[in-house]
Amino acid sequence: MNISTIKDVLKKRKQVLALILAIIVMLSIVLGYLPGTYMFSNNKVTKDPADESTATHNANILLASSKEKFLNRDFQGALDDINKAIDLKDDIAGLYLLRGSIFANIKKYDLSIQDYTHALTLTPALTDIYEIRGHLYNEKKDYVNALTDYDKVLQYNPSNGEVLLARVNIFINQEQYEYALKDVNTLLELEPENSTFYSLAGDVYSAMGYYDKAVDYYSSTLEHLSDPADRKNVYLAIGSCSFNMEQYENAVEYYSKYLESTSNNEEEVDKGKACFNRGVSYIQLSKYEEAVNDLTLAIELAYQPELSAFQRGLAYYMMERYEEAISDLENYTSTYPENSDPWIYLALSFYNIEDYDSAITYFEKCINANIMLGESNYYLATICLNRQQFKKAVEHYTASADLDYQTDYSIYNRGVAYLNLNKKEQAKKDFQQVVKITKNTTLKKHAKDAISKLS
Repeated sequence: MNISTIKDVLKKRKQVLALILAIIVMLSIVLGYLPGTYMFSNNKVTKDPADESTATHNANILLASSKEKFLNRDFQGALDDINKAIDLKDDIAGLYLLRGSIFANIKKYDLSIQDYTHALTLTPALTDIYEIRGHLYNEKKDYVNALTDYDKVLQYNPSNGEVLLARVNIFINQEQYEYALKDVNTLLELEPENSTFYSLAGDVYSAMGYYDKAVDYYSSTLEHLSDPADRKNVYLAIGSCSFNMEQYENAVEYYSKYLESTSNNEEEVDKGKACFNRGVSYIQLSKYEEAVNDLTLAIELAYQPELSAFQRGLAYYMMERYEEAISDLENYTSTYPENSDPWIYLALSFYNIEDYDSAITYFEKCINANIMLGESNYYLATICLNRQQFKKAVEHYTASADLDYQTDYSIYNRGVAYLNLNKKEQAKKDFQQVVKITKNTTLKKHAKDAISKLS
């Protein structure tokens, strides 16, 4: 599970948290657990109406009706009744607690927060409300107020796992990873066998770029997981960390485990990413056929199809399947014409299938972009030499020699171009230099033979 995955998980958890806690509060009210809510007790004994004001008695009747409708999820009916009750008695905290719960259930979070806040004003002892209100602030992405309420909760109960987990979510969203780690470590101290918390620690370390530590925690996650079906996301996370550390064999191993454990209904983005990264890993391991297969799958899964085509084009190039390489690389350049990454591979692919005009186009693009200068000048010079454009050949071979690209061959071929320009002294000097610098016995022999003919 990577950092984006844990954010999604925590987001879904947070979205239902306010509803769950609102129901808890409602049940607490019904059962009479919360302080200051005597009139909400769920027993059958009621005070004699003669001992109560008419307003309080009528408010109590409306409250009972509101609670029943709330339990039956008739939120509008419950809201109508509790509003009437508050109109009759506006100084009882329990009424605002129930209405706050109703508002939370219908996602009117601002109104819910107002009612919970007013309940706290009337009865400050209702400290449980800080947790509920904190989650509502969290849902609204009002992280400052959410953290303030969470801090108050943790002052009373430092072991509140739900609040710690919610606070981790905020810290992750704000990229305050050191604070997130502190809370995760507290959660692990509270529940040392909880695999989710090990996974969460791995996610945070991964987001910080500490991939080796992330892998350690993910490995601990695997040790504590009870359901084998939950292992696949951890495999994906370890594969991603290994990939980022350029540990390509490990990346292949764990991406393979992930892909073997997925079903046809699995999230295609994750499957596509796993295929893509495993394909790139295969390229780095010089396993080009496997790379082509994976990158083809990534394209079929619509995972960054142009970039996947680019990487597949590189694999085809390394396999000397130049026409297929050209097809994929041009697919990429048609979408990203200003991106220079594929130009040299296109140039060399065209060169190898003897489409020299196209090769020249891309070699010149490389030179103008100041990339792969030695290589581009060398092959341009070779094309010019074969086309008997000897002056251009001399120019480009000089550039490649100055850039230390195939220096001995660049100088030798420049000598050949000089010879064809009838510049025998320059040619002889080049052949003599080749004899001094080359370690290639065949090239040295050719240079000596050329010198002999010129002597």
